[in-house]
Amino acid sequence: MSTDDRPSIACVSGRRVVDVLAGMDVRTVLLGDPTPLDLACLADVPLDVDLGDWKTTEVVLGALHRVRPLTAVFSVFDAHLPLASYLAERLDVRGLSLAAALACDDKARMRLALEGAGITGPRYLAVDDPADAPSAARRLGFPVVVKKAVGARGRGSLVCHDDADVAGAVTAFGGGPVLVESYVDGPEYAIQTITVDGVTEVVNVLAQHVGSGPRQPELGYDYPSGLGEVGDLAVGKFATSALRALGFDNGVAHVQVRVSDDGPVLINVAARPPGGQLCALTERVSGVDMTRAAVDVALGLPLLRQEPTASRALYRCVAFGQAGVVDYDVGALDSPGVFLDVEPGDPVHPADDPRGGSYGRIVVYGDETPQLLRDYHGILDSLRPRVRPSRMW
Repeated sequence: MSTDDRPSIACVSGRRVVDVLAGMDVRTVLLGDPTPLDLACLADVPLDVDLGDWKTTEVVLGALHRVRPLTAVFSVFDAHLPLASYLAERLDVRGLSLAAALACDDKARMRLALEGAGITGPRYLAVDDPADAPSAARRLGFPVVVKKAVGARGRGSLVCHDDADVAGAVTAFGGGPVLVESYVDGPEYAIQTITVDGVTEVVNVLAQHVGSGPRQPELGYDYPSGLGEVGDLAVGKFATSALRALGFDNGVAHVQVRVSDDGPVLINVAARPPGGQLCALTERVSGVDMTRAAVDVALGLPLLRQEPTASRALYRCVAFGQAGVVDYDVGALDSPGVFLDVEPGDPVHPADDPRGGSYGRIVVYGDETPQLLRDYHGILDSLRPRVRPSRMW
């Protein structure tokens, strides 16, 4: 295929996806605010635009589209999904439907769409005035989950047990509209999906471990999920129904479901590949690179599939039980499967602190669970992550 015949695709931000696009025979238009120099060098047409100004961005991209038509506009970055879908709709090219993108960004809109389609979710109340949040929580009954209504990007969610907790959550989210939901008790699962022209494929189902603190911090994942084939099919079917209700037509998704005593409950849908090392995990156990899949779906290409290289995976987050400065044995960083986001001497917060969470991941693969556990504990013993008290705390 000659350079002039390459399909042209516009991507709104995203470092990992630019690396994928650079290895494909496509013409890449990269929209950034601004575009990092190293990524601009990988794109055919880097554009520095104000991504908050949708109309101007449409004008700039539309001018390029008239000269060299685009095949698709997409993003794998939460904050820019609505813009990418808006641009795709306005230019009449492939992309995730604007209805689905807006629903994934606006939690109240998501709940309304799911409720209208009969998809089970938590009981909820949308609160425009933050001062009304405590009374909304009392109406639902504690404990509740308070979520930032728009643009949460995976971090705007806190479990609250009383009025003071709710007031603190509202303050932490900047005082804007929130969604107050009943707390759903039960094991959680993460489902990776690919949707092409409205038909959804479940790539895998992972058991998700979460902490007990206000942020319910991510602690790890297991593959297989432990539900068995029938259980995986059931939660996968439930996730697929939820995506259909949201108007999902073309894209990948990371769907979170809890299984209560009454059955599956939809917790959240992120219209993007999973974060952390979950893309790598999915590729190892399923043979599908979810970021590459997002590109293939956007372009309307057949999905690239490889043979899985592992039948089991154990993924654990590096988290801490106290505040201070972190230390660990740096020699262990050479071990396969160790990914840390902090350096010795960096400050950390406990997992149950709203400012805390995961500071790295340890991921091991294999075919036998006992061996996975031995490998994981061997790495952990070599790494020896620890927290030293600091006067700053």
